[in-house]
Formats: sequence, structure tokens, C-alpha cells
Amino acid sequence: TIFMLTDFLKGKRGAAAVCGGVDSVVLLDKLARARKELDIELMVINVEHGIRAESKADSLFVKELAAGYGVPFFCFEVDSPSFARANKLSEETAARILRYRAFEKFDGCDVIALAHHMSDQAESILMHILRGSGTSGAAGMKAVSGRYVRPLLDTPKAEIDAYAAGRGLKFVVDKTNFENDKTRNFLRNVVFPELNKINARAAENICRFGGHVRADTEFLDGLAAAIPMEKESGRATFCCDAETASSPLFARLVFRAAASLGVFADVESRHIDDLKKLALFGETGASLDLPHGMRAVKEYGKLTFTRGAAEKYGGEVAFAAGETVFDGKKVVVTPGRNGGLYFDGGKLPPGGVIRHRREGDVFAKFGGGAKKLKDYLIDKKIPARERDGLTLVAKGKEVYIICGVEISRKIKVDKNSESVYSIVVNQL
Repeated sequence: TIFMLTDFLKGKRGAAAVCGGVDSVVLLDKLARARKELDIELMVINVEHGIRAESKADSLFVKELAAGYGVPFFCFEVDSPSFARANKLSEETAARILRYRAFEKFDGCDVIALAHHMSDQAESILMHILRGSGTSGAAGMKAVSGRYVRPLLDTPKAEIDAYAAGRGLKFVVDKTNFENDKTRNFLRNVVFPELNKINARAAENICRFGGHVRADTEFLDGLAAAIPMEKESGRATFCCDAETASSPLFARLVFRAAASLGVFADVESRHIDDLKKLALFGETGASLDLPHGMRAVKEYGKLTFTRGAAEKYGGEVAFAAGETVFDGKKVVVTPGRNGGLYFDGGKLPPGGVIRHRREGDVFAKFGGGAKKLKDYLIDKKIPARERDGLTLVAKGKEVYIICGVEISRKIKVDKNSESVYSIVVNQL
């Protein structure tokens, strides 16, 4: 099976992740025997988790094993028990997190080969299904993921054990693998032997199912990636009609929006269900709080996700021609029609200020009388999240300019206007 990945491994600097167990020892042996054909620069990387009293001895065993193959050895020591207690995790989960952190820090290789095999894949898929995860979990592990490669992923466990016996390979045995209080161990030692009584190819068939799910998932991910999404600092927006909200693409769009805001975990099925309700039945302006400080807002057929929104700016500065800095923006007022909105400066009362909107603001729209600014912005379908950030020119409660949107009819330019000005707002 290892030669399935020849093209990916060929000519690379490859590190075999070896813990000393039979699976990783077989992986190392296969890679070492194939290194000339694969033209790889082979090394061994080991992580000592600090969970068992024997773990230091296991790392020493792996060091001697690497020396026997004539390859460099690199070892990382981590404190999984302390990390587990501090973060309220199982020691198994803590060890996995710290193991991958160690791998990420190691820059001495191009690829890291992991010893996951067919039974590991079947156990992982079944665990995710039992936990109620989505299709990404049911799809299982990939043979190639980033710089990680799993050459034995399609190899049955029995074949690995037979290879080790045939080659007379020495390895260590982790006694904790037989403690059935851990979910994976219970599946491996209790559940799968029972499943094999029903079908001796249970693990293979579960892995085949995972492959089908993975193919469908990748196809749907491609469709979701083609849907436009507006992204800017602290914000992501996508159109969400009833068809999209009811489709398998919806969850993928949510995860994509969350990822753009730096959130890669803890958005669960219940959040997706709540977001679907928001998209399908929520009124414009309705919102939903999500993990890690995210918020989703329904806005005229769109869902907008924000994170770490800035506090409202409550100040004001005097309005004047030229350049004025306000709330991180540059307000530029110049004579003539020079882009942006233009207005009759002679009709603008003295004493005006540049500010954001306030309760009780009114605006005289074209073709009608004065109305509440809030109602006008709703009529213009300005998203709720953008209203408080609009730059206004006002005096008292009367708003004369909504920068980037409209001017009051009270300062419109006509044939008698003698002092026409333009106003443009730019980010600093």
C-alpha cells in the first residue's frame, strides 16, 4: 500500500512519526526499505507525552530504532496530563493536540508520515457518527492532508501485524490500549470484534462508506466555494435565499464565513439549525450570538457574520471645507462637483458637525417631507450593522448629509446655486 503514495513522497525529506508501537514501527521499516526507490531523505520524529511511566523508555527505544536504520532522530517532550487538566480535556485528546503542535513546530522535513491504518480509519468514522458529527467527520481521514501523509491508511491491521511478525520487528506495547474506559479502546476491543461476527469486512466497509461521503463532501464543498461571499475585516456576508438555507451548502457557507473570521471550531449542529431558522424566518435586523464572539445578522436576504465589532463612536467634529479626520476616516469637502455627493453650501446652516446617528435624528428626503432617519435608512435597505457607522453632517437633530448615501432636499443644488461642494469619505 505504501507505494500508492510514491508520487507524493518521491524526492522529499520525510519524517516518520514513530511512537514505538507495532504500526509506527512497520511504517518506519517500510519507508526505510523503500527510501532508495522513493529517493527520500528519511528521519524519525517522536513525541513523549508524559502520560505513562514507560513513555521515556519508549522514546529511548525509538531513538535506538532510528539509529539501527541509520536515520536522524528528533524527540519532543510534552506534558499531556497537565494540559488535559488545564483545558478540561481527556488525556487522549490532550496528547493528540500537543502531538500535532509538536509536528507543526518541526520544520526539518517536507512531509510527516503517520501510521494510521484501516482499523484506525473505521474507528474514527464510527466515533464521529456516534458523536453526531457532520459529513466532515464521517468522511474520515485523508491519505494526504497538507504535509501529512498516511501510507498505511488502506492497510488492514491484520496485514500490519503479519508483516511485523514476518520481518521479526521489535516494538513496544502500550498497556493503556487495553483499557476500555476510553471510547476508541472500547470500539477497538469490544465493538469491532462483535461487528466482525456479523461481517468480517466491517472495518473495510465502514472505510468504503467514508470514502463515498468524502467524495460527496468534496463535490459539495466545491459548489459552496463558488458562491460569492463578501469579506472584510471582522465581517463576512453571503446571500441566503430559502433554497440555499435548505440545502447542504448552507452549513459549508457558515463554516467558510466563520473561518474567514478566525473561528475553526465549536460551531455545532444546533448552531446551524438556529442559523437556518434565522435565514428562513428571521426579520431583517434579527441576530444570533455564536461561539467565540461571533454574531449573525439577517439583512434583506443576506446573512452577515461579524466578530469583534468596534465600539460606537459617540463624538463629533466641526464641519468645514477641506479635509477633516473623523472616527478613522477622512472627510474631504471640495468646491465643485468632484465625485461623491454634491450640495449647495449656501443652504447648509452654520454650526454643523460631522458625527454618527443619534436617537431622534430626522432627514428631509427628496420628494417628501421630513421623516425619522432610522425609517429612511430602513427604506433604503441600509443594513442595521452599517447604520451606526454612517458618517453624517448635521445640526441638532436635522441631518443634512448621509455620506455615501444621500443629501437632504434642503441643500440640493438648483439653477440658483452659487457655492456647490462635493463631499467624499475615505478610510485613513
